[in-house]
Amino acid sequence: DLGQGLFYGTQAVAGVINVVTKSFTEVSNGRVQGGFDTNDGRHLNLFARTTKNGNKVVVFASRDQADGYQNFPTSQYAASTTDRNRSYEVTTVGGKYAYDFSKSVRLSAMYQRSEVDLDNLRPARSSARQTGGLQSAFNARTEHIASGKLDVTPRQDLELFFKGYYHRWDSAYNERLNVSGQPGSTTIISDNEFWGYRDSGASVLARFSPDKRLEYFAGYDLQRYSGRDDVLLIAPNAEVVHALFGQVRTTRALMPKATFALGARYNAPTHAANAGVWNASGQYDFTPTLFARATVGTAFRYPDAYELFAQDPTCCFGNANLEPEKSTNFNGSLAHRLMAGETVVTLEATGFYRRVTNLIVDVDDGSGDTTVTANSPEKVRVKGVTLSGSGQFTPAVSGSLSYTYAKSERNDLAGGYSAITGIPANQVQATLDLHPTRVPVGVTLTVNEVGKLNDSVSGFGRVPSGDYTVVDLSGRVFLDSKRQHRVNLRLENLFDEDYATGHARGFLDNSSSPFLVRRLGVPRTFHVSYSFGF
Repeated sequence: DLGQGLFYGTQAVAGVINVVTKSFTEVSNGRVQGGFDTNDGRHLNLFARTTKNGNKVVVFASRDQADGYQNFPTSQYAASTTDRNRSYEVTTVGGKYAYDFSKSVRLSAMYQRSEVDLDNLRPARSSARQTGGLQSAFNARTEHIASGKLDVTPRQDLELFFKGYYHRWDSAYNERLNVSGQPGSTTIISDNEFWGYRDSGASVLARFSPDKRLEYFAGYDLQRYSGRDDVLLIAPNAEVVHALFGQVRTTRALMPKATFALGARYNAPTHAANAGVWNASGQYDFTPTLFARATVGTAFRYPDAYELFAQDPTCCFGNANLEPEKSTNFNGSLAHRLMAGETVVTLEATGFYRRVTNLIVDVDDGSGDTTVTANSPEKVRVKGVTLSGSGQFTPAVSGSLSYTYAKSERNDLAGGYSAITGIPANQVQATLDLHPTRVPVGVTLTVNEVGKLNDSVSGFGRVPSGDYTVVDLSGRVFLDSKRQHRVNLRLENLFDEDYATGHARGFLDNSSSPFLVRRLGVPRTFHVSYSFGF
């Protein structure tokens, strides 16, 4: 990504993810879609966009609601647990706006609001001290995301980008326990307890290219974030970070077969330690269809509010003396594009390595019931390789296949390394899409295979996990020649694979002996929807 992580905040450890929303358009259009699934889910979404007198507008909205599925085995539910299906309710509305004052000045803005209710269930008591199983537990959250941007190009060799943003979410946590052996009696653990977060900031970025061979980037970034959590007992706190960053890039005018970038960022927080990061990246084209690219650099992650300030005697304690995580990263790949007639296939092999010090972890405080965050004196290294291929095999057939091997290890301070829990060593992903142009149907097959891994559960140590394959099959049928009317069908988890996404511990009613809890993935679910494009 030519070092894009330098431009975006203090926590851009591995790079940048670009979330693409509906683009602006000169032609008015939109779509409305509604459907349901066999987990008692109902779904509705719509968008519309237009341009009038230079004003570009996109509006969108969605509503998703489901009674949910039972995400723990029936045998692991305590008799006193009454809420057994994980439900959700999510409503989102938003819009985007842009106006071009001239060819060199554009103003754009976006806003999105979400209302979210999510269950937070468990099948039995998580601690022997609790009175019984769950009667209910859920988060009710309101989230606002807003940003504005001014792009100015005063001349061909100079671009200026000014951006401001605001992100806020307010959550109310509710948890009520049944009392074992006393039907109808409950204990209130949390009653609309608040936890929330604010994040706002502004940045300016300049791109200067005095000649066609080099590009120079320089900028300033201001972030202010604060939070409070009455559930984990995190007191109100705030942090302000000032950052300077810069980068130099070559262009094809300097070296026709190569591009390189070198940059750095310096973060200066109000409370935490100052830190600098850098990275270098490049790409070299051996031929028009064979190229290599690589990135090397450092990264820096500050502890979050939970890791620093949690003071909940029922589960966890933070540590205000934590030091930031530091890491050194390398990523290199070789790719080849094969073309024969209408067939275009890209093959790529990628190797990666990451070394982390001051890793922030939760450790048992000796009680067996609570944890405390700490910097591990051990060093962590992650190394591996990804082999991938994707292509358009015929006008009607496309697909992709990737395999990743990752070896994630922690140094045990005695000279050896042991595998880190929660990360699979092997993972396979594949898709096959059939989209004939003369027949109004399409079919997509998706396969996701996760290899063996280990979870870490207090009192049980390393627990074998992973080792499952999930297959999804979806299709679409167009009902008219203009393909405005469309029916979408999907079988999620086609073969009804019984797999665990994680493990924890629980306590059955009137028992002080823990047992192992399996958190299940989504069972076989049928989805159907209808959409109309206009």
